[in-house]
Amino acid sequence: MKALFQRVSSWQTLKDFMNFYKSSEMSLSSIAVAYYLLLSIFPLLLIFANILPFLNLDIDMILDVLHDQIPDQIYDMSVGFIRNVLENPNTGLLSISVLAGFWTFSRALATLQMAMNKAYEVSEHRDFILSRIIGLVVGLGLMVMLSLTILISTFGQVILTYVHENLFAFDDRLYRTLQTATLPVVIIVVLISLILLYFVLPNVKIHKLRYIMPGTVFSTLVLVALPHFFGAYLSRALGQMRDFKLVGSLLIFGLMIWFIFIAKVIIIGAVFNATYQKKSFGQIETRRGEIVAFIKEIRK
Repeated sequence: MKALFQRVSSWQTLKDFMNFYKSSEMSLSSIAVAYYLLLSIFPLLLIFANILPFLNLDIDMILDVLHDQIPDQIYDMSVGFIRNVLENPNTGLLSISVLAGFWTFSRALATLQMAMNKAYEVSEHRDFILSRIIGLVVGLGLMVMLSLTILISTFGQVILTYVHENLFAFDDRLYRTLQTATLPVVIIVVLISLILLYFVLPNVKIHKLRYIMPGTVFSTLVLVALPHFFGAYLSRALGQMRDFKLVGSLLIFGLMIWFIFIAKVIIIGAVFNATYQKKSFGQIETRRGEIVAFIKEIRK
């Protein structure tokens, strides 16, 4: 047993993984990312609330879906506000929500970018302006994909039923097939989002797409499989409470813990990618990160 332990301990790949893991500063980075993700929740909810009325969906059907998805205490507390927002969309509030969502989400991505750079043991970070531009572009893409994922997983059945019954009555066999395709679509969207995240965000040259696949596959499997268990546990905990203030506090606490977990999973995925790239390519190279240096190089 001791010989086996010494053999595993001397495995260079494991040593590289542990070194990358230590350099990522997992605890501090995940908390910082989770904080900004939590702030992004509220603008994102307002964006959804102001977009849904323009889809001409049945409000009672939407409320029925929400009633099935969230605990009764939270539903009873928020149903009046939700109905008011769905019946009276506010374009001004939508614009403010989009701007606020971009700001908080870009800050979360900037923090995650620094964590990934640390995971790759890259000390040089991108220029502030370039970092914000990349954060904005990646944030836009991820917000669209995240919105699509939430929309499909939460309201996919409602939208499909509405289209089938009111707009286009397609074949019943196709309708049943589409009803069961929600999970595969969510997996594909999450997979594409993570590929974009791992390829663009770190200040590292990714020479081949396969160098980011270990972390992408790992993060996709974890993030798709575990939310159901977390949601069931949180719903049970909230369902046993009667104090609305305590319910709200526990909900915020649960979301913070969940976002910390998500950040840890994504950063561990970056550690997997860094380990695999070093093992396969032999070294990790940084991208050109300074705008001034980039402009000077163009002028030569």
